[in-house]
Amino acid sequence: MDSIRQVILYSGMTYKEVLSLPTDVFLLMRKNYIIERLQQTEEGRKYLEDCERLKQTEPDYNAIHKRYGEGEQYGKP
Repeated sequence: MDSIRQVILYSGMTYKEVLSLPTDVFLLMRKNYIIERLQQTEEGRKYLEDCERLKQTEPDYNAIHKRYGEGEQYGKP
């Protein structure tokens, strides 16, 4: 029931209209509601940044080069 209420608040639709939504649209609207709420607080924005960072599967080569230098060997000054 809480999910339905979230979609009602986000969309402005009636209860009956929300219940008639296709499942994928309902879930997308609920996700957007949750993201919008999280973006309103500093803690929520930090959480979203962490989620995005943890989704990454490729290393950030620019950050690695910036931190350790490009072409330098580990252990050498």
